[in-house]
Amino acid sequence: MVVTVIAIAAITAILTHRYSKDQNTSDMMLSRADKLSWDNSWLEADPLYAKAEDEFLHKGQLSKALYAHVSRFVVRAESDPIPSLLIELQRDLSLPQAQDPETHLRILVIQGMIETNYDAAMARNTWQQVEGIAESRGHYLLMSRAMGEQGIAAFLLGDFTSAKKLVMRAWFAAKYLQDDAAHVRYASMYGAGLVELQRYDEAIHVLDEAIVTADQSQHVAYPSIAINSKIDALRGLARYAEALQLADQAIRRLPSTQLDAHLYQIMTSKGEVYGDAGKWNEAIAQYTVALGYARRLEYWRGCVQTGGLLALAYEKQNRIQDALASIDEAIRANQMIPAELYFSPRNLAIKAELLDKLGKQRESYLFHEKSLRLFDSLLATAPTRNVERELLNQMREVYSRYFESLSRAGDLDHAFTTIERARGRIQAQSLTERPATLPHESTEDDNKVTQMDLSLIANNDPGVAVRLDRALVASKLIAADTALSGRTFRRPLQMSQVQNHLGPNELLLEYVLDNPASSVLAITESGVKKYDLPPGDEIERLASRYRKEIHARKTDTELARKLFNELIAPITEYREKQEIIIVPDGQLHLLPFASLMENDKYTIQTHSFSVSPSASVLALLRDREKQNQEDSLGYLGVAASTEPEAKTGWIPRLTSFGRARSLDPLPQSKQEVQTIAGYFPGAATLLLGHAATTANFTARPLDQYRVIHLALHGYANVEHPERSALAFAPDASTRNDGVMDLQAIQRLRFRASLITLSACDSGVGPISEADVDNLANAFIEAGAESVVAALWDLEDQTTALLMTDFYKNLSTHKSKGDALRNAQLDVLAAGLPPYYWASVEVLGDASRSV
Repeated sequence: MVVTVIAIAAITAILTHRYSKDQNTSDMMLSRADKLSWDNSWLEADPLYAKAEDEFLHKGQLSKALYAHVSRFVVRAESDPIPSLLIELQRDLSLPQAQDPETHLRILVIQGMIETNYDAAMARNTWQQVEGIAESRGHYLLMSRAMGEQGIAAFLLGDFTSAKKLVMRAWFAAKYLQDDAAHVRYASMYGAGLVELQRYDEAIHVLDEAIVTADQSQHVAYPSIAINSKIDALRGLARYAEALQLADQAIRRLPSTQLDAHLYQIMTSKGEVYGDAGKWNEAIAQYTVALGYARRLEYWRGCVQTGGLLALAYEKQNRIQDALASIDEAIRANQMIPAELYFSPRNLAIKAELLDKLGKQRESYLFHEKSLRLFDSLLATAPTRNVERELLNQMREVYSRYFESLSRAGDLDHAFTTIERARGRIQAQSLTERPATLPHESTEDDNKVTQMDLSLIANNDPGVAVRLDRALVASKLIAADTALSGRTFRRPLQMSQVQNHLGPNELLLEYVLDNPASSVLAITESGVKKYDLPPGDEIERLASRYRKEIHARKTDTELARKLFNELIAPITEYREKQEIIIVPDGQLHLLPFASLMENDKYTIQTHSFSVSPSASVLALLRDREKQNQEDSLGYLGVAASTEPEAKTGWIPRLTSFGRARSLDPLPQSKQEVQTIAGYFPGAATLLLGHAATTANFTARPLDQYRVIHLALHGYANVEHPERSALAFAPDASTRNDGVMDLQAIQRLRFRASLITLSACDSGVGPISEADVDNLANAFIEAGAESVVAALWDLEDQTTALLMTDFYKNLSTHKSKGDALRNAQLDVLAAGLPPYYWASVEVLGDASRSV
């Protein structure tokens, strides 16, 4: 009942503006126009607003005339330059007639709508004002829409957590309150976000809901966002004919041929469809038309994005000069929107490749270096780790293409340090405890960095890059060279330094996935060689499929052999070395290399495998281990879920984390922890059952234990990695639920040679060029030299046997890698498929004993 009353009050307030029942013709005309615009039918509303404006001016009702006047800006934005409209709106806000509350609110609403397509940061600030004013005046539906618009702006700014929360809230409110226009818009935006995350099938379901809702409503305007996003989703699924058919239908159904912004988007989408299908003539034709619309609108973001796509299309046809002209225009356009430089590293890298094709190698390297410097700046100013990871994922080609260019020139040392600037980057930064730079108003330091970014784009002076570096350090946005993060991504270890940390029987394989071809660097203590591999898309598809087969407890020997032939067989050093260290890329982070097959044998039967976030991080871990104390306290074992009643305390919070189903008791964990303790006589600490609380765990001198074994429930949240967690025992006395999330783990301090996470999904996390952000890496960041973790759900009884066998092997002074391999071989010898033994792997340094 309360919601119904609020909805009626809101509709009445918004659509009638609380005018009296004795409205005159002008007021009624304005109300009809408002009803149409509320349903996003701005073209139909426009002539009514024009007529109402004239009548109000004639009557001297200047506030209402201004209200009607600014309401026409939405249609004008389809053809007029956006900057000039925003300048005019700012001027209108300062007029005396804008002091009327409803007119003032209306100007802000129109301003926010236009800013959303121009500058997301400006839009978010404006919609925050709209939300506050709308709530104070009882316009609750408008308040809900303002929250949704803030979510859209947050998404454009890379704040995905806030975006999802705000858009979902507005979407559900619209459905509940039967606000069809808002329902269509926020379902469309949520679907568009799913497309960005490449969840295409799920996106189509949501977008179809928006399209059907619009079709069934007599008032809601044509859902262009949903249509455009569905085109992109169909393209992502390689359903090209359907995507083009939908695009052509969209053009025919547009209510006016003057909707330049909509036509820009559809033409760009069609160009991308043709490009994915390899039809470059058609792609160039579509991009050229789209770019014309973007220029006419002075839509700089569009000029930047589509200009880069057009350059790549020209490059495919070897029209290098045309490509250079397009990319130069895109780079110039980006300087018009200094707050949105995230396309510039990619465009600078495209120009570098074009110059390389013209034989101008020195200039090519210069632009590659400018691209990476600018990218470093964007990452340093990223507001959250999620944004940083997303940027790395989106710009992975900036690193991989430069790597490929250097490799072709035979400069493998430089190629190695280039790719190492991305690998292990987040782990290294976490070790420096760099505070998060949350979204905020620009400071003087921020402005200096932005000006240096713009100078870097426009200038070929190497001194600019040096000054940018100094500005980032001065503002504490990146660490000085003495910090671990400075010694990895800013000053990666040289190839020779990494080789000095490798043993005579070790082979480090650093994979770089790319299209149309991938690569792997095979590094030994005395040499390095690059091998070409199949396209990254093909490798990732096979790796993902194989992992699913294993997880279903199947044995797919054909697929295991195919992956071996693609990833390892070409590497001659593999037959000379037996200890293999993998630096993975993309989906290879979740691929158990030990389960691949050479002929009729699993690779684990002939080699041992471990994983490292990067070659530089591995070397630094080995240096750090030498400094750690030898006279440690020994062993700390923790098992919480040992009794049937122990599971109930975890349900409330872990349900919010999304994983209540995994809270079954783990009765084998108690025996597992106790048996392992027997291998550390006189130096073991055990926390079992109700005693295994976070308080008891953190109260221990964690930085003094050599080995820590955690037999706990684990949860990997791929979408929100900061919510990944381990479940200790709940503490009734303090009402602590026992959940220790990823960020809490990172705040701990260890100096352990080994931490074992005998927990489900502890090695799973969101994948990007920045590797995987997961529980295992969190312990590396907190100081562990190596972590044993799992890539999928563990079966309790087999895991207990595997773990106790592993520690038994460690007690005979085997290395961590050999100890785990021998334990896995015992399970394999029992005839069990890879599901039961291949999940567990060593992250970090596996070469030493404990």
